[in-house]
Amino acid sequence: MHEILDCTGTWYKGNLHTHTHLSDGKLAPSDAIAVYRDAGYDFIALTDHWVQSANGYESGLLTLSGCEFDMGNMIDSPIFHIVGIGMDSPVALERAQPDSPQQIIDAIKAAGGLAILAHPAWSVTVPADCMAWEGLNGIEIYNTVSGMPWNSRADSSVYVDIWATQGKLFPCIAADDCHYYAGDETRSFIMVNAPRLECGAIKKAIANGNFYASQGPRFESIACDESRIEIVCSEVETIIFYSNTVWCGDRVAMGQLTGASYEIKPTDTYVRVELIDHQGDHAWSSPFAVGGAPK
Repeated sequence: MHEILDCTGTWYKGNLHTHTHLSDGKLAPSDAIAVYRDAGYDFIALTDHWVQSANGYESGLLTLSGCEFDMGNMIDSPIFHIVGIGMDSPVALERAQPDSPQQIIDAIKAAGGLAILAHPAWSVTVPADCMAWEGLNGIEIYNTVSGMPWNSRADSSVYVDIWATQGKLFPCIAADDCHYYAGDETRSFIMVNAPRLECGAIKKAIANGNFYASQGPRFESIACDESRIEIVCSEVETIIFYSNTVWCGDRVAMGQLTGASYEIKPTDTYVRVELIDHQGDHAWSSPFAVGGAPK
């Protein structure tokens, strides 16, 4: 069977969407970093609006350069927030400049960074608007501060499925987007498998899709061949295999589980896997092509 995740390196935990008082967050950058360091994170990106942070190390935590570029007002123009991660140079954009999300993505890539679409459910993104974009490295499938009590549209998984059904297999990020540090911190994260804890290695692993999103549950392995998918994970209560097939009888496994299997249907072109543990915490794989679909 083919392994979807390369687990030969070390798993590192990180948050790629964090705000400080340099834009609309509550804490100073050093205090925000300390919160995540004390919670056992390995890396963080400070992504203040239109304020680019730097790559480096602070208080034992790897920091990836970051910035959130936002456009639109949802009155006469749609809202798009795109997070840039791991840039090697300043992103050549000014706040009044971008006239399209593609322009933001291109500028992030030109600066050596990764581009992630933030909270499409919170933004009420029109899925068709994103189909022509090129160069996007991920979608926030879950955004903590977009949930209650601060907001109410944290889960963007249906967007991931709509895009995947149309052939866009966007990698899935979970992030806090913390502003208040009142329960919106250290909640949703990604686990990246990389050979070392260094900016280039983490960035390469993310670009290659060698990560999963989580709030606690762990994927130990995701393997598939032309007919079957096998999951090994930490103990959970529910494992769900989402695909473009509308109905199938073995999509959901429930019980005290450390794994499950799924028979790929003739109509499946992609599958993504979601774990839910006894505390209600989730983990999400990115969608991947199956069966005869292009890899």
